[in-house]
Amino acid sequence: MIKFLWLALASFTAFNSAAQTYEGKFLEANYDEAKVPEYKLPDVLSSFDGKTIKTVEDWERLRRPEIVDFFTQNMFGEIPTPSSPIKKSFKLLSEDTSIFNGLCTRKDVLITFENERGQVTMPLVLFVPTNAKDKVPVILLATGNDINRTGLTLNDSQSYGRTANGIPLHQLISRGIAVAAVDYQAFGIDNRQKEGKVSGGISTLFFKDGQTFTKENEWGMIAIWAYAVRAGMDYLVTDKDVQENQVATLGCSIGGKVALWAAVTDTRFAMTLLATAGHGGDAIWRREYGETLQNMCDHLPTWICRNAKQYAANVHALPVDQHTLLATLAPRPFYVSNAHHDLWADQKGQWIGTYNAAPSYQLYKKDVAFTSAIQPAINLPIIKSMIGYHLRSGVHGLELYDWEQYMKFIEYHFLKIEPRSVDEVYK
Repeated sequence: MIKFLWLALASFTAFNSAAQTYEGKFLEANYDEAKVPEYKLPDVLSSFDGKTIKTVEDWERLRRPEIVDFFTQNMFGEIPTPSSPIKKSFKLLSEDTSIFNGLCTRKDVLITFENERGQVTMPLVLFVPTNAKDKVPVILLATGNDINRTGLTLNDSQSYGRTANGIPLHQLISRGIAVAAVDYQAFGIDNRQKEGKVSGGISTLFFKDGQTFTKENEWGMIAIWAYAVRAGMDYLVTDKDVQENQVATLGCSIGGKVALWAAVTDTRFAMTLLATAGHGGDAIWRREYGETLQNMCDHLPTWICRNAKQYAANVHALPVDQHTLLATLAPRPFYVSNAHHDLWADQKGQWIGTYNAAPSYQLYKKDVAFTSAIQPAINLPIIKSMIGYHLRSGVHGLELYDWEQYMKFIEYHFLKIEPRSVDEVYK
């Protein structure tokens, strides 16, 4: 147990170096299944006023909007109306066609948002197959790293075409899949203000006269970073090499929470890929295992809006849980991956959230290939399904195994081909 706890802490620190400042954050968590309380999940297809949702029309008119609105006002926070209109612009800074002996092109783009209150810029890097006959699907990776430094440089030949931050670039390009990344922290750095008040970055462009921090129901960092990912989508739909209706958002850990909220609030994302996203992402709160809402409000209060504090001590009073949020992705395909020893993100809670999102897909008559509520065995991925899933061996993080299942999922849903093994791609 101590070993796995340390590995989870080390992995989290890799995504956020400030994690070391939160003394007790991980040690306060419950990792004992015997202490998981009894709970009842809200019914995906029952509205807040008790109406049974039987049709796609009722789902899209009533149930989905009320779920999204609740999460907006009581968890992630709403995007305020800016005091003056925001102008968006994109500038192609460079284009390198020499990667992998000409098989891959890298584009460096600068995204700018500005109004009377100031200007915010964010880098986007896009890798596309150079000689593709048609537009290609793309994975948009939500990352808080400075992608202009070393993260996207190619490693030595033994890593076989992977970037320094682990993207299997050569394999993606060989499968006909593009990949992009944005540094979402360009839109805001977490100030870790203990009361959860957010300021700086793009939030400044939305402040009213005299306002110095966000209101109780306004966006926390997850929503701000999701807005940055959506800005990445704003560019991708203009790129001549990208199939604009085949963009998948991907995130790991906090990036998974960000990617999910971006996809929920922007239906231009045609697919969502989540790696060990955990609580606030794909794991249900009601198990109170690993990270809890109380823990997040205590140690990471700026991640969510301040209204979330009213539920911190009693998540069972929530009329929603994360399975209902996942359900709002319907009818678009999504994929959840987690790790067997990921205690902090609660891999069992992630499966429960994933499994119980299926009713909304059934309204659309979309095939979900779950045969049982029992969690699938380790390293047995579910690919040919509107909701994909795997539990891999190992600990928290985004591994090559995860990437390869996502690529197969894209082949099945976007490219409409039989998912291929690595050997088949390179034979």
